[in-house]
Amino acid sequence: MKENQLMNLIHQLKTNTKLTYNEQVIAEYILKNLDAVLEMSIYTLAQNTHTSTSAVVRLCKRCGTSGFREFKVGLSRDYAQGLNSLSEIDANMPFLPVDDPLMVSQKIAQLTKETITETQGLLSLKQLQRVTELLLNAKQIYGIGVSSNYIRLTDFQLKVLRIQHYVRLINLQAEQFYLAANSASEDAALMISASGKTAEIVNDAKHFRRNNTPIIAITADAESPLAIYATEVLQIPRKETSQHKVSDFSSQLAIEYVLNTLYACLFNHDFEHNFQILKTTPVSHF
Repeated sequence: MKENQLMNLIHQLKTNTKLTYNEQVIAEYILKNLDAVLEMSIYTLAQNTHTSTSAVVRLCKRCGTSGFREFKVGLSRDYAQGLNSLSEIDANMPFLPVDDPLMVSQKIAQLTKETITETQGLLSLKQLQRVTELLLNAKQIYGIGVSSNYIRLTDFQLKVLRIQHYVRLINLQAEQFYLAANSASEDAALMISASGKTAEIVNDAKHFRRNNTPIIAITADAESPLAIYATEVLQIPRKETSQHKVSDFSSQLAIEYVLNTLYACLFNHDFEHNFQILKTTPVSHF
């Protein structure tokens, strides 16, 4: 058997139009349960498909292998190659209904890599230095975000709290207005909106701007209303473009990466001191 036959077994199972009914049943089962089939005996596969071992062998031979053992070797190689050669992931629809759990995990992993790489490419040394200085010099740091963005801010709040920096949040998101209304020029606002057009966020940005409070905006749109009000714009990739998406994986990954970067920059500004004061969660001894 040639190597290129081994590497195309999955394609053959999907496209072969000359399979008998029983062979088609087996092929469909294999495609839906690739992970499990790689661990199965020929007897288990025959039992699970309500066919016979001879039908399994006939399918294997039709695909160019000598039998089930060689078929599984080729299937494993084909599957591994498919996982390692994914094209760019669609952030709106990163996985498909036909994908098994391992393929889903691989696609989410690749989307994560792509998103972080693109986000890092949008950062610059001078901008990170300016933003770090704004946060270090702020009398008060206000965090403004809604929904998932607010959750990202609570995680950032906890991280910086451990190194004695404080971010003020209000969990009643409509009431975040009062943070903006009572801000001052010596404070700083950290505001998150992927679109840069979220009504509550833009309204709060107007009040921060009115109070001459520096605004650090994390957004995908550098020309959005939020970005216009901002002192510094930390841009994230605009990979999600559809309203019909399975989740906001990419934008949340990018936002979390930017916030982790800001925490690391704050920590690194006085590394030795922060390392010494870093406190772990107390553990009760019984």
